[in-house]
Amino acid sequence: MSGNLSSMVAVSRPTRVLSIQSHVVSGYVGNRAATFPLQLSGHEVDVINTVQFSNHTGYNSFRGERFPASHILDLFAGLEANGLDSGYTHLLTGYMGNSENIRAVEEIAKKLLVQTPELFFVLDPVLGDDNALYVPQELVAMYRDILCPLAKLILPNQFEAEQLTDMKITSVLDAKRACDKLHSFGVPNVVITSINVDGDSSQLHLIGSERNEESGATHQFSISFPKLDGYFTGSGDFFAAMMLARHASLEPQFGDGRLGVLARACELATATQAGIMSATRNYQVSTGVPVPATNLVRGSRPTDMVRGFELRIIPSQHLITNPTMVFTATDI
Repeated sequence: MSGNLSSMVAVSRPTRVLSIQSHVVSGYVGNRAATFPLQLSGHEVDVINTVQFSNHTGYNSFRGERFPASHILDLFAGLEANGLDSGYTHLLTGYMGNSENIRAVEEIAKKLLVQTPELFFVLDPVLGDDNALYVPQELVAMYRDILCPLAKLILPNQFEAEQLTDMKITSVLDAKRACDKLHSFGVPNVVITSINVDGDSSQLHLIGSERNEESGATHQFSISFPKLDGYFTGSGDFFAAMMLARHASLEPQFGDGRLGVLARACELATATQAGIMSATRNYQVSTGVPVPATNLVRGSRPTDMVRGFELRIIPSQHLITNPTMVFTATDI
């Protein structure tokens, strides 16, 4: 896979996305990390923000507001009042933060599914990372029991997959079993975005699993990629957007429920993700700001260092339409 990939990642049918997640004034997380890549890929994107902060929480401080569920539902009611809620082909959700917002997303998703039963709901269950939750514990069961049955694709990281399945993931086999359990919640497409196995800190592995909803046939695969050290934030939000974009562009080519579209989407999304993160790391190095060998807790991170790790989405936008790296899914 090489050469110009524009025709391979372009949208071949009209798509309209409703994206419900966080927003920052400066930087690239949540809707700020998702909207431009989706638009550049040919998608119409409408956004509802669950929070508005000055900057992401990886900095030493931030200001802003977490919006209540009533704010989210009021914005959607405004769309309904003007007939602007019709025609969505995709729903993308990220950081919710509290149980009320999950209920609001449930209400919106169900309304959209009545209008468009084939709506493709991409669910990023933002719960935590590095063995720590940064949302209330009650949200784990709510994602599992309320949103998973409505979703077509779920994108947990290793820790989030462990929380949702109540299974420890220490091997590829564990990840496969976790995917099976996530399928049992009603999700036909599962991607555990990164797992670390066998004590190899230099490599991470994406584990994907797609299940045909009619036949029950399952296709599972892995993609390995190098781990880049740093203080990256928003990479999961960006990857979720790229998975939506790639899947939407490929689905018409595969059609009628055949397996394989998820693996191909993961190959292309990983190629773009790796390129953007590599460009970000190179930029941070060019700033000359040192990065400590050990992780720093918030409150002790130099602002210039954290800012250097803001995703280089705009300067590297060519990697969205024409990724240069190549990754191949291997059946497992």
